Amino acid sequence: MNKLLHLLVFLVSVSCNTYGQISKFGYISYSTTNIGDDIQTIAAMRFLPKKSTPIDRESIAEFSSKYPLHVIVNGWFMHTKNFWWGDHFSAPEISWPPSADIIPLFISFHLTPRFYEEAFSEEGIDYLRNHAPIGARDLTTLEELQKRDIPSYFSGCLTLTLDNPETERDDIIYAVDIPESCVQQIRSCTNTPVEVITHGVPLEIYLKRDHRDRLSHAKNILKRYQKAKCVVTVRLHAALPCLALGTPVLLLGEPNERFTGLKNLVRHCTIEDFLNGNYDFNFDTPQENKKDYLPIRDDLINRVSEWVAKNKPGTAHVQKIDFRSASLSR
Repeated sequence: MNKLLHLLVFLVSVSCNTYGQISKFGYISYSTTNIGDDIQTIAAMRFLPKKSTPIDRESIAEFSSKYPLHVIVNGWFMHTKNFWWGDHFSAPEISWPPSADIIPLFISFHLTPRFYEEAFSEEGIDYLRNHAPIGARDLTTLEELQKRDIPSYFSGCLTLTLDNPETERDDIIYAVDIPESCVQQIRSCTNTPVEVITHGVPLEIYLKRDHRDRLSHAKNILKRYQKAKCVVTVRLHAALPCLALGTPVLLLGEPNERFTGLKNLVRHCTIEDFLNGNYDFNFDTPQENKKDYLPIRDDLINRVSEWVAKNKPGTAHVQKIDFRSASLSR
């Protein structure tokens, strides 16, 4: 009898210790053609314990786990089986609400109009209200949430919390996904080398669907931004990370619903104005970015850190992810 009792105590102890070592946190991962999505993932991962679980955004409603996960739900939600983006992968039957195995922190959350039908169904609204307040990444999303009496606030984008450990800059300007005419405009104004790069995911990485490869590629992009002389881009998730990294940046293009509340944080102008020389930016001696984003950054850090501490005491800190490394130790 005593031997049996000791065995039961041992098994319970092993079970408890094993569960205690299991990560109870998760974050949104991606299989899209846009590496800017993965830059948002890196921003979320910095707050979480190592070996937290990636959950593909497109499978958030179908995700299953042996135990509930506390998940930072940031990024934009836009795809359903009726509005699917890829030919290589099939759409999920259900896109919303998230799985019952997910305990969400909604922050830096954006919804596109094509997603409203699912997100704002009766079930979807109840779900969002039950997990409020919702941190809206932009003012358009905030307005749509508040129209439906969903407690919410403007959080800004989690990429504003990135850090830059570098102190030296390279003498190079990165032109990110801008028209060739804009590249030529930059080159006509400066002798500084201009390198054209894209946020498009390389085909071999996209088809492989390896989360680690995507993160490694995103880190290499961030490594360039952190040492750049300046960056000119049409990409929101090139511009906002550059703010956080202290890299002078100019955002081009006509703003849409994703930019409301965010575009005024950075220097910006239309492509037409840029080509006509109507912009305030010096490529030889780039001005520092505006500091208007700092209160938003501080609030994001405080909210996410407190949430992590509440759900797993002793782990609330922001990890320093070294962009100089080509891979993540996850």
